[in-house]
Amino acid sequence: MKPIILALFLLGSSMAGSALAQTASNPYPKVAPPIPNPRVAQLEMALNHVQQEQQAVYQQFQMTQELRRNEIQQNYPQGIQPADSMAAYAMGGLKDNPPQSYDDNVRMQRERQERIEQYTRDLNRLYSRYAELGEQKRVLLDQLIDLAK
Repeated sequence: MKPIILALFLLGSSMAGSALAQTASNPYPKVAPPIPNPRVAQLEMALNHVQQEQQAVYQQFQMTQELRRNEIQQNYPQGIQPADSMAAYAMGGLKDNPPQSYDDNVRMQRERQERIEQYTRDLNRLYSRYAELGEQKRVLLDQLIDLAK
């Protein structure tokens, strides 16, 4: 019985010795993770905000661009029907849709042109804002890269 106990004791001590040797030979002991830099979190939050705003500006730009494109493609005043019904106007108008006066046509053309010009101004403003946000985003990314080094 003594030889079995002695064998178990030696086996157990050799296992404990090898476990101690492994922890002693580990060149990378477990260390608590570094404390996150609050500046990095602040920059990431600002970057996220800028990206969201830039995406919203881009969507506004696309919608305004489509409105302007539709307005330009519309070659006839809003009150006048497309070419397939122009024959009825040539004969003096329709009972339910009499021809519009010259003044009404001129007014509608002027309003259409003003809408196109307003869309153009809006597009220029949105493009400038998008570019400005892109520059802000680049600066924030540069700061994050500097902090990561």
